Amino acid sequence: MSEDSSLDSWFLHEKLALKLLSENEAAELASQIPDPSQPFAQSRRIDLFERAIASYLQRGDVESLHVEHLRGRIAPGRLIWLEQAFYFKGLSAALDRIKRRGDGAATFYGMLATNESVRVNGSYNAARITCSTAFGKLSGRQRQFILGYIEDVSGSAIAVRPIVIAQRWLRPSTHIPNFHPSDPCHVWPGDVDQFAEVDFKTRLDMSDLRLLKDLPEALIKEYFADILGEPSVPKDWGGEQFDLWTNDRLSIEGKQLRAAIAFKGPAKFAPMTIATLGKNGDQIDRLAQTAADVLVVQHCHQITAPVINMLKAYASDYRNPRRYMTIDGFNTIRILRHFGKL
Repeated sequence: MSEDSSLDSWFLHEKLALKLLSENEAAELASQIPDPSQPFAQSRRIDLFERAIASYLQRGDVESLHVEHLRGRIAPGRLIWLEQAFYFKGLSAALDRIKRRGDGAATFYGMLATNESVRVNGSYNAARITCSTAFGKLSGRQRQFILGYIEDVSGSAIAVRPIVIAQRWLRPSTHIPNFHPSDPCHVWPGDVDQFAEVDFKTRLDMSDLRLLKDLPEALIKEYFADILGEPSVPKDWGGEQFDLWTNDRLSIEGKQLRAAIAFKGPAKFAPMTIATLGKNGDQIDRLAQTAADVLVVQHCHQITAPVINMLKAYASDYRNPRRYMTIDGFNTIRILRHFGKL
């Protein structure tokens, strides 16, 4: 398993996890499981499964539920992962039922972070929790990583059968420091070396956005290309993967990174939604198909949470973790003003 990703599981269905592995991999894992009489045998057993699942996700063909929903590929039996906030309920009561009659299920639910009209829910056998810490991690509103199968699709509800519920630790493959679990893929504009002198604390309000209302998208793209020192500015066309590509002009903490940038000008002078980004939001999908180390979306107005969550879902893919950044209208103004473009 790569040092750049790992799991701390709170719930683990070992039988379903084994089915993800090849026969040889399952046999290898089984050969390493310690005798239950050995010290810390259970902790070692869980660790082996966590490593096997993380390794599988890095090499397997598993998309996030957010991406599959965007692409219209939601169907029972499909293996998916997602990482977002859920409401967890009933764990203590489920454990009490297990003591009395041998079985007990707890539940979770939440609205899909990239489409708040879609409800995601599921249940899990409380007997399969992995440690005492699970009581706190699987109670109330918690952000967790879930790998599992789509069990049912009914109207605007998606039922998921979890294989593992866990804290995911991920560090983008660009090996930028600050390895932590909250959102290691996210980049603030102020983290970019080329924007280091910009005062991002300048107070702005909604009326300031009018400064961008008559600025064409093509001109904003040229301004950013000039600020980054990127000499090649491609012309727009319908099927492009990005509006601006820079191979080595953008850097973070001195490390040069490839960046693919999508610009959205004032043609729709309103907060950016998924629908703003082409049919079914496929502009983010195309952006993510590039070899970029950083995926960037810029807009002349506000950028809504579903857009940010979708960008994050692509950037935090186990198979190719990388960075992502949004530059809303307010930060666009701050950057352009600093460089004398406004």
